[in-house]
Amino acid sequence: MKGFWSYFWIVYMLFFAIPFPMLIYYNTREGLSDTNPYLAITWLSLSVVLWAILVLRWFRNWILLPFKMKRNIDYLLREGEKREARVVDSKDGKQVKTDMVSKQMTLSLRNFVGTEITEKMELVDSRPGEMRYEKGRIIHLLIDKTLKLRPYLIVDTTQADVKAGRMLLMLLLWLGLAGAIVGYYYFSYSLESDGYGWRFMKIYHPLVLCPLILFSGGYGLGLLLSLFSGGDPDTLLHIKYFGVQTMAEVVSATQTGTYINEQPQVKFELRYQDGYGKTYTATLKKIVSLIDLGMVRQEAVSIFYLKDKPSEVAFAEDLADLN
Repeated sequence: MKGFWSYFWIVYMLFFAIPFPMLIYYNTREGLSDTNPYLAITWLSLSVVLWAILVLRWFRNWILLPFKMKRNIDYLLREGEKREARVVDSKDGKQVKTDMVSKQMTLSLRNFVGTEITEKMELVDSRPGEMRYEKGRIIHLLIDKTLKLRPYLIVDTTQADVKAGRMLLMLLLWLGLAGAIVGYYYFSYSLESDGYGWRFMKIYHPLVLCPLILFSGGYGLGLLLSLFSGGDPDTLLHIKYFGVQTMAEVVSATQTGTYINEQPQVKFELRYQDGYGKTYTATLKKIVSLIDLGMVRQEAVSIFYLKDKPSEVAFAEDLADLN
């Protein structure tokens, strides 16, 4: 069901990004008499730039990314930092092939400064009969010490390849979308120019509004994730792998007045001591679920902090869920 709802929300968001603006526009279309030609050219230029960026981004994510990830995995197999990890939990996923099954695991390992952390990982087990990834087993991971590669962590037995059939399908899909966008420019001009050129272009024309919504949707999703997780994902990942865990006193917890889906953002003021007994204070803002508001009344919480930047902290529970 999780996979179904993921696809459902993607389709739902795409509907409001593409068909919905078209339905609104073509049912409320106005004439060209009062359209400023210079402003129309501005909207046309903006739409071309936005669509070009989106098309290039899709090409990078759909076509180039698999090759980049394979290169990163090959690099990790050669140069990755090797770490021992214990399987804390292991569940079988869907059957990939007759003799292969996906595994969803929770792993316990030590980060680069010796603090114990957990990682969630999903992989395809090509030899399930050997029970290599069952609960309690010890496996070895390879980690990128810069944490900039994607993926930044793999099992040392990982094998990577790029499937030609899948890549051909993605390339055809990308070419189809790029062609559809170019075709829509031609269609719009043929239908709406009426001998006035591009003067029909307005801010709410689908050629402008659709890419704007796609851009704002992606940015908004990233902003929401940072609000709910208590920080930028890259920063949190760095704290997870280079941070020290300790208990912090909750000096105060106050609502900021910001709400996301009726759930409040809370500003926490924390006080903690490092390994040398020096006291620091730090603040964190995050969206707190209504069912988790009990943490606001806690006197102490578990956090991670950086030795070289004590003001950068994160809640341990947020790092445990970081993936």
